Amino acid sequence: MILLYLGRPAEKPPPPVPQGISIPVAPLEMKAVAVIIDDFGHSRPAARPFLEMEYPVAMSFLPGRPFTRELAAEARAMGKTLLLHLPMEPEGYPAKDPGPGAILLSHGRREIHRILEEDLSTVPGVVGVNNHMGSRATADERVMEAVLDEIRNRGFFFIDSRTSPQTLGFVIATRMGIRTAERDVFLDNDPDPAAIDARVDELLDLAEKRGWAIGIGHAHPLTAEALERMAVKARQRGIQWISLESLIAYVDPGNRNVVR
Repeated sequence: MILLYLGRPAEKPPPPVPQGISIPVAPLEMKAVAVIIDDFGHSRPAARPFLEMEYPVAMSFLPGRPFTRELAAEARAMGKTLLLHLPMEPEGYPAKDPGPGAILLSHGRREIHRILEEDLSTVPGVVGVNNHMGSRATADERVMEAVLDEIRNRGFFFIDSRTSPQTLGFVIATRMGIRTAERDVFLDNDPDPAAIDARVDELLDLAEKRGWAIGIGHAHPLTAEALERMAVKARQRGIQWISLESLIAYVDPGNRNVVR
């Protein structure tokens, strides 16, 4: 398989969620994971293993990339869950560039709505949004309220990728009554197969302990291979790999069991 990934690197993962934050949990009789794969739209070959994967992986597309529209249409036809991978301003901007279609702190509310509308128009069939980069923008209450207002108006859900420990995305989405959840584990910031497997094990351990967990990976061939191994491990441990929509149904703000 091709081992070269040409997409932009993910931001450095933040520290674990601090103690004391309310964490939604699934009913105790259920153990489940959901997986989102980010950064589709740059390459057809990078998307192929995930399009063909029999498991319910959610595919998150960057707006306006060369193959975004056609790959999103193909993914939708194959029954995949589609998200907009919304570029947002990171710490270190502009040296660190989130790419076309990004939401910046300099944008006003009307401009944010316009950009988000244009981004969504390039990804047909989306049902949710998660942030690409955004370590600065997701920590800004004004920006997040404007973004989430448009997401709520469209009836989409929001997944906070947690690219910063200061993110307000999940908190504000909950306050606004939007279906929402947070990323628990980045699976492949270290592209070594052993490292990816270790993060997969961390994801499954969390699902076993808490009842559910969400992992985010990227459109790497090695990540696709690790997910095939994850499916086997999950079955052996009695953990269901379910669709993102199904998992969100368990962690919806209006129907949540909470541990502290």
